[in-house]
Amino acid sequence: MTDDLITAVERSKKGAVVTLNGEEKIFVSRALLIEREFAEGQALQRDELAQWLLPRQYPEALNLAVSLLAQRARSSGEIQKKLRDKFYLPETIEMVLYKLEKEHFLNDESFAMEYAAALSRRQMGRTRIGQELRRKGVAPELIQHALEALDEEEAEDAALVLARKLLKRYEREPDPRKAMQKLLMAMARRGYGFEEARAAAERALQEPEE
Repeated sequence: MTDDLITAVERSKKGAVVTLNGEEKIFVSRALLIEREFAEGQALQRDELAQWLLPRQYPEALNLAVSLLAQRARSSGEIQKKLRDKFYLPETIEMVLYKLEKEHFLNDESFAMEYAAALSRRQMGRTRIGQELRRKGVAPELIQHALEALDEEEAEDAALVLARKLLKRYEREPDPRKAMQKLLMAMARRGYGFEEARAAAERALQEPEE
């Protein structure tokens, strides 16, 4: 079995990021550096390192994930990215996600449904909601399900609120057609389709805010 080579060791107050073969970066906490020293140019076996590090790194990574979830609901993709950005082992991240899903701390289906509904209430259309869910790493089938589950009446009322705001914003535009064009474009940027935006605009004109 070919040895792997430590090509860099970046130290900080929290520990060190060890780079193997100029490619993979692995975080080792300060407490673990007391047990084992790492130096640039040192040869080791990546599998042996992972076997030693995994049970020690797992509690740290799990605690971080739980603290992130305590701040707000997150998707598994968000947690995965946070841990990956901290350079935890892929094996550690997999274990953390499995534990959180098993204990029902993570549920992407529920997250997608709740987040989609919240964005809809904040006057975002389906296109924008889908983009936001994809950005958070939610699976396409769960995104589709969440969009289909949106309350139609609630979504229409939210679009009406936005259309009323935009009517006020563009009320000084001397050309009504240009004002309407700007309104529709603004709603498109919020993720509303043309027909949906036009219906909201027409309703806003017919039902001015009291």
